[in-house]
Amino acid sequence: MAAKRGPGRPKGSKNATDVVVVERSHCPKCGSSRRSEYWGRLTQKCPGLRADGTPYTSIIRRRCRCLDCGQVRIDKEYG
Repeated sequence: MAAKRGPGRPKGSKNATDVVVVERSHCPKCGSSRRSEYWGRLTQKCPGLRADGTPYTSIIRRRCRCLDCGQVRIDKEYG
């Protein structure tokens, strides 16, 4: 009869070392980070490296509007 495993990771397993870099989007006109909901998502599959050397597989562009000045902008995210 096999021993029943408990929840969680096995003893002795190493901790994850993945680091995620998240840059808060802001309005280029007034500098505010307040925005409306996103619309018009566009995903472009293109692998590459960010400026800090971490790899990505796609670029995601989403439109939104600044809630302070009304400027429409496109937020870019590397996926």
